[in-house]
Amino acid sequence: MNIKKLQFIILFLFLPILSIAQDHNCGTHQPNFTGKNMNKFQLHQIQELELFTQKWIAKNKNKASIREIITIPVVVHIVWNTPADNFTDLEIEAQIDALTADFRKMNENTTSIPASFQSLAADVEIEFCLATVYEGKETNGIVRKETSLTGIGNLYHSDNRRRICYDDLGGSSAWEPEDYINIWVGQLGLLGEATFPGMADTKYEDGVFIDPSAFGFFCSSSSNYVLGRTLTHEMGHFFNLYHIWGENGCTIDDLVMDTPMQNVSSSGCPLHPQVSCGSDDMFMNFMDYTDDRCMAMFTKGQKMRMLAALDTFPRESLKISDGCARSIIKNITLTPDDILLFPNPATDCIHIDLDLENDLPIRMAIYDTKGREIYSNHIFAKDLRTFNISNISNGIYFIYFESNGQVASKKLIIDK
Repeated sequence: MNIKKLQFIILFLFLPILSIAQDHNCGTHQPNFTGKNMNKFQLHQIQELELFTQKWIAKNKNKASIREIITIPVVVHIVWNTPADNFTDLEIEAQIDALTADFRKMNENTTSIPASFQSLAADVEIEFCLATVYEGKETNGIVRKETSLTGIGNLYHSDNRRRICYDDLGGSSAWEPEDYINIWVGQLGLLGEATFPGMADTKYEDGVFIDPSAFGFFCSSSSNYVLGRTLTHEMGHFFNLYHIWGENGCTIDDLVMDTPMQNVSSSGCPLHPQVSCGSDDMFMNFMDYTDDRCMAMFTKGQKMRMLAALDTFPRESLKISDGCARSIIKNITLTPDDILLFPNPATDCIHIDLDLENDLPIRMAIYDTKGREIYSNHIFAKDLRTFNISNISNGIYFIYFESNGQVASKKLIIDK
């Protein structure tokens, strides 16, 4: 155990510290353990949460290596003011799959993690699915609401309710937070924010908020925030992770034992190593502020902290929610309708996902129009996330998937 970090945790809980400054990137307000700008009840809440978290981690040291996949249903509320704020079902599905890939250490850029940090990178073993059941009825887990309000994500009613969270205030009302993670996408004025466990003003405002400019998985775009990692970052906050630098100035950090002390937030896409506080910065961590293409990892310590959050109120019931009852709409055969291929036409990379109930062994192959095989591999259904096509020439191709004697294919257009 890192004794120095443990001492910092104790200090963080009980000694006065400076409030945490906010950046344009993330509006999540990390708890201030001095009680500044909060009442005694709120202060007691966050102190109790942190004490529980540290005790849970101490008692469950083996959890980081145990394979126990947790699948959590989400509902995405698209509250759009202009057509640019709206998203297709495929775009939303690709974003949620990218979120799962990051949490499962299946993201396309894990090889960019420096050798010194590779052993710390964790498969968090949390997966996310768009809800398939709501109030006993089938659903695709997507709600769309048109609003006349500009900047709705940051607007409040006179009764202090956050407008984006309520139908009657121009937004979209939350589904039961005990059973679903509510993700609101609407004009926010910053990239994203989230509520910490038990810290929302009301349970119907508990969830994650993402600006349309930072939502979705668009690997060919030139924007810095199009690989879906604003949602990954904010979901980390939702599960009680702090920014990796914690308090600026090498004083109090993020309360995670295996993340190095870091002086300030990072930006852009730095070159490794960047050194502060006497060690290399882990700027490729999802809880820093680097560009999406340079975020690549959670640590095993962060995994433990998130698993602890899933054992405390109000997150604990998410583990047993039946909002992802796949049997209602999942097909049991492999057909073209089971293949999600996005974007298409594509330039540099494509997102592939198979809408299958089980993690089946799959043979994947790509053929050109002359029937020549230019790629093939044996993989598992859940390994299908992001596929690099930058070395394939422009043209029309066919991607084939074969499993248990069943074959399905989709046409792919590459246009760079």
